[in-house]
Amino acid sequence: MSPYLFNFSFFHTLHAQRFTLHVLLTAGFLLTATAAWAGSNLVVNGHFSDTNEFLHGWKYNYEDTGNELMAGNHGYVAVINEGSRRHVLSLKANKSLLWEVGQGVMVDSDPLPVTPGGRYTLTVSAKSTGPDCRILVEGYRWRPGVKPHANPKLKEVRKCYRFAQVYFGAEKAGTMGGITPAMGWSKASQTFPDIKMSKMAKTNFDKIQFLVVHIAAFNGTWKDPEWVYLYVDDVNLERINK
Repeated sequence: MSPYLFNFSFFHTLHAQRFTLHVLLTAGFLLTATAAWAGSNLVVNGHFSDTNEFLHGWKYNYEDTGNELMAGNHGYVAVINEGSRRHVLSLKANKSLLWEVGQGVMVDSDPLPVTPGGRYTLTVSAKSTGPDCRILVEGYRWRPGVKPHANPKLKEVRKCYRFAQVYFGAEKAGTMGGITPAMGWSKASQTFPDIKMSKMAKTNFDKIQFLVVHIAAFNGTWKDPEWVYLYVDDVNLERINK
C-alpha cells in the first residue's frame, strides 16, 4: 500500500480557522484578534493529523496568486506515514523544482491572529532526503480595501515583517535552515523577536495583525532524475510571556 494517505491535487478548499475575534467600532470596523494564552500552540493542525482533511489549516494551492511558477505546487504536497511517524507533511521535489526553476515546494499556515507585543517560539521537527529548507514565521496585516472578517485568507493579507528562520545545523545564520539527510529526524526552534529592538523595529512589530508559518523545500542535494523529500512534523508556535 502506498504510504500516501491523501491526494490533495483535487481538494483546494481551505477551512476556517479557530480563533476569537474582537471587533471594535471606531471610524469604521477595526479588527484585532486575541491569541491563545502562553503555552498553547497557535498553529491549527500543527501535527497534520486532522483526519477530515490532513492539511486543514494550511495553504498548499497557490493557483489564486497568479504566480505561474507556483501553480502546480499542490501536486507535490501530501501527508504520509514516514517510518514509525504517522501524519507527516511531505514536500516532494526534484532538481528542476529545487534549483533550475528554483521556486521550491512550500506550504503556509492560515493567518494566525495576534495582538501587539509578546514574544514567540517556533519549534518544528524535520527530516530530509535531499532538500534544504526555509522554515520561519512572517508577520502580516490586512490588505488595503479588505474588510476585516473572521476567516482571512493569505491573499487578503500582506506581508509586513519577517523573522529569523529555524536553523537545524550548527551554523545559526544564512538563507537556508541547514538540514541534511545525515541528520535524520531533527528538532529545532527559534524565539523571536529579539528582546532588544530598535524603536522603529518595535513600532513595525506592533503593527502585525497575523503570523504565518512558512515552510519550504529549497536547494539541497539530489541525484537526477530522482525525487527527494522534505518531511516536517510537530509544528508548534507558542506565545511566551517575555
